[in-house]
Amino acid sequence: MAPELPWLPVRLILACTLLRALATQEVRQFPPYTIVPEGGSISITCSMSGPLSGVFLRQRWPKPTSVIYYEDKKPPTVDERFRGRVAFSGLQHNLTITLSHLQMSDTGAYACQAVLDDMVWGPDTLVVVTDKVSQEADTCQKAQLISAFPVVLAMSCFFLGLGIGAVCVLRKTQVKKLCCVEDKNSACIVYEDMSYKGRNRMSTPNEYQ
Repeated sequence: MAPELPWLPVRLILACTLLRALATQEVRQFPPYTIVPEGGSISITCSMSGPLSGVFLRQRWPKPTSVIYYEDKKPPTVDERFRGRVAFSGLQHNLTITLSHLQMSDTGAYACQAVLDDMVWGPDTLVVVTDKVSQEADTCQKAQLISAFPVVLAMSCFFLGLGIGAVCVLRKTQVKKLCCVEDKNSACIVYEDMSYKGRNRMSTPNEYQ
């Protein structure tokens, strides 16, 4: 069963912190940590100074095991687990080891070990291999969201157009009703002659009375 990924980096960091406390500065190692998908690759560089007989790369956690042993001008020794998945560049004083086609079981802490007068450990590289299936699922979800975006945009524009059309029709109806009310009110208005001239005019007696 694969380890629980949310807690795995925390556990590995704690383990690497303890291992780094035991490491010396005579061996330098890069990178300190990396997260790669299943099937990916990682390059670990081991740099050492002083008289050197050879270099080990070991997995120190969760299960201590030797990955490779490298010595200049000699064929490297590779563990069966990593056979066909390891490449080298540089010389033993500054050696880069590339592990490819990584599997979930390759998750762990890797350390360079210099063979000097004594065994000298490097400060470890934390390697976390993530599940490829979950990454593909995330990629599919992103692709689905991207492909659905034009449809969502078109539907949004359609409903927005309907809303604007409804508002325009309602507005037009209100304006029409208002105009009709104003026309009716204008027919009922009675104007009276309230001018100054009209008020001073004397009324004429009716000659027929």
